[in-house]
Amino acid sequence: MSCSSIRFNHIYSCYRYTGIIREMLQQYKFMRDVALAEVIAQYMVFPRKRYDVIVPIPSSPSNDIIRTFNPVKYILDFKKIEYKDILAMTDRPKQFKLTQKERMNIKNSMRIKKEIKLENKSILLVDDIYTTGSTAHHAAARLFHKKVRRLDMLTFAR
Repeated sequence: MSCSSIRFNHIYSCYRYTGIIREMLQQYKFMRDVALAEVIAQYMVFPRKRYDVIVPIPSSPSNDIIRTFNPVKYILDFKKIEYKDILAMTDRPKQFKLTQKERMNIKNSMRIKKEIKLENKSILLVDDIYTTGSTAHHAAARLFHKKVRRLDMLTFAR
């Protein structure tokens, strides 16, 4: 199953990745301004649907070391939303250095690190930003192998 054949049932994004939203996310992620997690959490609106499992998109291991925190998990923690931390990302070249085609063709960038029953479950993947969709689609490919019933995506910005 290629990444381009993965289809989410729905992709929700709270804001456009421009202006103040872009500046806020960059300050949060790259300047490590963790206080912004609470602000982002307040403005991140979750869909009304009920999901069996909420899964944060992981950061790469090198980004976790540099940042010392996972931006998405911080936001979920501030919102007091229970999630399953079941995905792990392998180290790979930085996304901003790759073309969209190169991003989509990265192999084995995501793995399931913790097995839980996902068959016939509705899943909400959560990330801070959706640009090309490469990371989201790599995560979705791993989850589709588990025969999920529904897979939606929520991002703060797109």
